[in-house]
Amino acid sequence: MGKKNYLDNKRFEEVILLYKQDQKTHEDELIKLFDILISNIIEGFKFAVDKEDAKQDCFFLIIKTLKNFRGERGSAFNYFTTVIINNLKLIYTKNKRRREKMDKYIEDITKGKHPTNHK
Repeated sequence: MGKKNYLDNKRFEEVILLYKQDQKTHEDELIKLFDILISNIIEGFKFAVDKEDAKQDCFFLIIKTLKNFRGERGSAFNYFTTVIINNLKLIYTKNKRRREKMDKYIEDITKGKHPTNHK
């Protein structure tokens, strides 16, 4: 992995704790670190999702769950990797269902079936 994709776990935890004390001062670095983590997970697990939409969704969830992180309970890397992976699985599943419904709808229309009569 190149240097730009490297996440220093020790610094990652430090920044999270600093951010919880002073959000404005540490917000930019925190966003950069989470961007690396989210990108690495999306690319490493080859999630078939819109990368930018998924990143935004993950950032929203991270900000929401950040207050729940306690360093004494485990590493930030493990905690947030789990949060991100679970969220990406959910996004993928929702998108897959939506695509399947859309494909079925298109198939029904092309076969002359009226979509409102389909159950």
